[in-house]
Amino acid sequence: MFGLGMSELIFLGVLALIVIGPKELPELARTLGRFINELKRSTNVLGEELKQQARFDRIDFDEPPKKKTPPSSDSASPTQPSSDPQQMELTEQKPTEDKEHKPS
Repeated sequence: MFGLGMSELIFLGVLALIVIGPKELPELARTLGRFINELKRSTNVLGEELKQQARFDRIDFDEPPKKKTPPSSDSASPTQPSSDPQQMELTEQKPTEDKEHKPS
């Protein structure tokens, strides 16, 4: 851990106990632990945001976008009658005029 051996860690612990005191050392350790925990959370959030941005950067803008065809629905089928009155009139007309006016 940080290139420190066990003897160096014990020395630093004893030094902190002498300088800070036995009453305030646990509170300082708790505060330091909370700070490190918050720092880890912040770096994790930052890392996730960077990964998400990297995914957006991978989009190839030189390639044309793929066209998606909308799914066909049966309600738009031309075999079903329309509910529009004008459309109904147009579909009900019979082409009898063309047959009557044929030149012989």
